[in-house]
Amino acid sequence: MSHHQPPKTLTRLLQLICREEFYEELQGDLEERYYRDVEEKGTSKARRKYNLEMIRLIRPSVIKSPTISKSMNQLSMLRNYTVVAFRNIKRQKLFSAINIIGLAISMAVGLITISFITEMESYDEFHTNLNRLYRIGTTRTNHINDSNDYASTSLLLGDRLEEEYAAADQVVSMFKGLWGDLNKDEKLFNFSGLYTSHNFFEAFSFTLKSGNPQTALAEPNSMVITEDLAMKVFGSIDVVGETVKKGNLVFTITGIANNPPKNSHIQFDALASLATIRNMEEYEYLFEWNTMWSSYVYVMLPQNHNITDLKIILDKIVTDENSKMETFSMNPNIDAMADIFPGDGQYNQLGNMMQKSYIKQVIILALIVLFSACFNYANLSIARSLKRAKEIGIRKVIGARKSQLFNQFVLEAIVVAFISLVFAFGLFVILRPSFIALDYSTIKTTTLELTPQIILYFVAFAILIGALAGMIPSALMTKFSPLAVLKGISMRGDRGISIRKVMVAVQFTLSIGLATLVYLTYQQYQFALNFDLGFTTNNILNVDLHGNKPEVLRSAFEQLPEVKMVSHSSLIPSTGNLNSDEAKIVGEIDSIVTYSNYVDANYLQNFDHELIAGENFRETGDDQMIVNETFLNAFGIKNNQDALGKRITYYDRNRTIVGVVKDFHYGTIYNTIKPFAFLHKPELQPEYFNLKIQSTNILTTLDKLDEVWSEIDPHHEFDGTFYDVQIQGFYKHMEAKMKMYGLLAVIAISISMLGLLGMVIYTTESRIKELTIRKVLGASVSNLIILVGSNFSWIFLFATAISIPASYYLYQQLSNSIAHKAPLNLFELIYGAIPIIAISLLVILSQSLKAAQTNPAETLRND
Repeated sequence: MSHHQPPKTLTRLLQLICREEFYEELQGDLEERYYRDVEEKGTSKARRKYNLEMIRLIRPSVIKSPTISKSMNQLSMLRNYTVVAFRNIKRQKLFSAINIIGLAISMAVGLITISFITEMESYDEFHTNLNRLYRIGTTRTNHINDSNDYASTSLLLGDRLEEEYAAADQVVSMFKGLWGDLNKDEKLFNFSGLYTSHNFFEAFSFTLKSGNPQTALAEPNSMVITEDLAMKVFGSIDVVGETVKKGNLVFTITGIANNPPKNSHIQFDALASLATIRNMEEYEYLFEWNTMWSSYVYVMLPQNHNITDLKIILDKIVTDENSKMETFSMNPNIDAMADIFPGDGQYNQLGNMMQKSYIKQVIILALIVLFSACFNYANLSIARSLKRAKEIGIRKVIGARKSQLFNQFVLEAIVVAFISLVFAFGLFVILRPSFIALDYSTIKTTTLELTPQIILYFVAFAILIGALAGMIPSALMTKFSPLAVLKGISMRGDRGISIRKVMVAVQFTLSIGLATLVYLTYQQYQFALNFDLGFTTNNILNVDLHGNKPEVLRSAFEQLPEVKMVSHSSLIPSTGNLNSDEAKIVGEIDSIVTYSNYVDANYLQNFDHELIAGENFRETGDDQMIVNETFLNAFGIKNNQDALGKRITYYDRNRTIVGVVKDFHYGTIYNTIKPFAFLHKPELQPEYFNLKIQSTNILTTLDKLDEVWSEIDPHHEFDGTFYDVQIQGFYKHMEAKMKMYGLLAVIAISISMLGLLGMVIYTTESRIKELTIRKVLGASVSNLIILVGSNFSWIFLFATAISIPASYYLYQQLSNSIAHKAPLNLFELIYGAIPIIAISLLVILSQSLKAAQTNPAETLRND
């Protein structure tokens, strides 16, 4: 409900500055326009218009008349505070430099976080009808109640909604099978896109440079291409009416679209009319209820819509269609388009996706660093507060109120924050490319481009950080007793010691916790890369065929002496690629979800799979299948030999089990071993070749393969990747987390060390007389070092005792989806704390040694 209310911040500002006789009328008019705009234009546009109208009202005829003398006094006081702030910064150069550097580094992290979150939340906002658009997803449940959530759904659902739900303004169906190569004058151009309904441009706010948006996708074999693809294929955007080929299909260009905005979850190079494939025999399966893997349905509801009506009609449709299914059911999920990106981890997302959990992690880690920096500023300010005790005492004696002193110190912190902002912005520019390059998802979805809105956020952020950092030291320093200060009584600030120690303890808890997270992530990453898959991946080069004839390529590759064996497959296991369907024994009812891969007779030998029963594929016959042990267990088959010859219905075809392989990990560390089958279909066009390479010079071998490829296919680059590199590529998200945790840990640790330095400086300065007297009475340097250091021992123990179990628990929660976790022992968990404690002891030792070696005569003479 609060999301649809007018923005509160500017409303309160208007109430504060507006004349009382005008406020009620003006606010009433603004609210009335706002609610009307929400209904007509959506919440986002209504809020922007409301803010703009509110700003326009801030004019002399409306705002309260200020008291000139009061304003002048406040302005003069503000100028005085600012001058004093700069003088203190200049006077205490080292102290100020440490503060500015600490805040600048942490604020750079904050700036990246602000830009990142702002960009992620801006996705799809360019659609005029954003608040009326919904995507229909699917929860697919099998007969044993295993279920998964998918962003995709059946095209049949879209057809039925269009026929039976007259209240919908638009129903748009899409199929993401439009990809590959466009052929123009025998030249090939790689592209990707969507088959979609004729009303695509009526529902979504993608725009055309040329062509009629209402008819561009109405007829079969119609295609709309983006301006970038038009320039690549034709060298011009004035190409409406031209034709291109994709395979055996000839398409007519009916429109040129502007390139989709970067912040759109729907991305495409081209759109083709869904009518093109609707009546083609090879695509009939797409319009069946059980086909929902690559198709999507969006619904645009009318103004003042009631989503309950949509739910009712969806329930009617799925009840009807599910009644025809034996082994599974599909139930709809309704996702508001405004909530699709960032997403919640549903399978089969359309386009690139950013997980909400990832954004939450970035926010939490950034807050940890920022709070650590604020604590650091507070500690260093308090550590140096003794130098300003007389200033505070004199100001209080001549009449300064606590609130004035508090405001002065907070303003000083804000000034430091603004200076830090300048350096933070420079760091932001330097770190931005590295953050974007963290992993595949950020590369595809993130730009971190600066906008006036984001720059305004940066300024507000600096004020907020300055205020937060300055509040604690300001509150403590304003409590100094002027009488005690002017009498020269030692200002040890006993009341504040516990607060400062708590802040240091919190800093070290966060630092050790982050370091432990880095170590745990590193261990899991290394475990994933070296995970025993149950088959060999060494020296296997997987080559994408790009639709070329496998016989020709196989013959050419086998002629190279470095290529010891060639096999082919439809996908690459253990890299996140999975393919599944329901399997059941012929004549029986029960079925199981079975994963599969189409391979040839060389595959098992090439990857050293262990055949524990039966035989390998015969060259002829497309009804053969080789299954794993888990497949047999799922059907209750105890003896491997008993499985041989059994007939299995899988992918609408009866197949014969000819062999059984030992269980292996076709998935990743996120997957447990499930039923799996190797399938043999000689006439099937394979996606990949698997080349077993034996060479002492890999680069030369790759050059030879490239030459062979170029002779056969000059249109595509040779696309071969070693299996181990592909596995490493899949776990790049884990590597990215490790890098992010590592960077933030280094920042947090550095800031913690600065905070510890401030604490040690404060302790030694406040106890310098005590240390001197002890030295005069015969205490050794080592005794004094132990005396100072013992004050901090409980901080390290407390931080370690809290952070290690907390970070281990947090990591376990974050890695719930990992089925195979790296083994850890208790001793390994303290690895993250050891270097931090060691560095901390060096900091304490250096300052304690400095205090212990001070000449007692100088200290006592000055007293």
